[in-house]
Amino acid sequence: MALRIGIVGLGFMGKMHFETYGRMKNARVTAICDVDPTKRAGDWSGIAGNIGGGGSRVNLSGIHVYSRLGDMLGDPAVDVVDITLPTYLHARAAIAAFKAGKHVICEKPMAINSSAAASMVKAARRARRRLFVGHCIRFWPQYAVARKIVRSGKWGRVLTAAFRRFSTTPTWSWRNWLLNPKRSGVAALDLHIHDADFVLYTFGKPRAVAARGGGLGRDRMDHIIASYDFGGGRLVTAEGAWEFAPGFPFSMTFTIVMQKATLNLGTDLKLSLHRMRGGTTEVKVPAGDGYGHELNHFVECIRKNKASPVVSPESALRSVKLIEAEVRSALGRKTVPVRL
Repeated sequence: MALRIGIVGLGFMGKMHFETYGRMKNARVTAICDVDPTKRAGDWSGIAGNIGGGGSRVNLSGIHVYSRLGDMLGDPAVDVVDITLPTYLHARAAIAAFKAGKHVICEKPMAINSSAAASMVKAARRARRRLFVGHCIRFWPQYAVARKIVRSGKWGRVLTAAFRRFSTTPTWSWRNWLLNPKRSGVAALDLHIHDADFVLYTFGKPRAVAARGGGLGRDRMDHIIASYDFGGGRLVTAEGAWEFAPGFPFSMTFTIVMQKATLNLGTDLKLSLHRMRGGTTEVKVPAGDGYGHELNHFVECIRKNKASPVVSPESALRSVKLIEAEVRSALGRKTVPVRL
């Protein structure tokens, strides 16, 4: 039997999740919830984002439509609540869903701060329900394959690694919440966390971090560059930015230099391996994107009532804490220890 999903929040990620579930056999959307009557009527033409196509009209026949989360939580035809709301609303919605006896899939970042994220972990434990946080880069084929190559040790230890993620300024969000630091954490927490999380997932906890930030105003983190101290002379950096002008192309790239080879993900999303002794190979990766692999994985975990071996709630909480350390470093213009 397919798992029954209720999506709350019909912005860019709500649309992406809705479309992804539509291609799955083991899950189906049975309910949606949003405050916007236009979206509830199936007109999603105003939805936009930094990747993928724009919105359109959607056939919502057979799907229960709600304007209030509390009403959707009372729907017996919903097994899982998929939270794609603005970040500052994640914890409140998740805790309400757990109290209603639902499992939760929550879009990244987990919450607006580590205190709110920790409250989500506690609520899931009390309710004995599953909580999954959508760190899709852990599932993105190019990143997942690169991690396996790095951790295999076949090409020697990592000497340097640089991750980059650039976007045009996100002016498309509901009531412009993405550009409100108190609601989104701006680029540091919303965009850059993809790569900070992947650094943690791949290399473990750094001893310290040194970061610098700037962007669209004083003390804003619309552009952040972080350098992670792992010791042993290894240089690992991640840069995330979204202060670029309209029309600037979105990109996510990385370069990982090992003793015997260099891995590179270009703007064309092709993963290549360059051997130190000469020769370049394009690395084959599974088909699909991180959203599909991620949601299929979460749904199967819920169906089998097991924790995810890829992303635990505790690991998602640690990623929020790492971003907080980076912001402290950038604001204080100093290296700070990382305590997760």
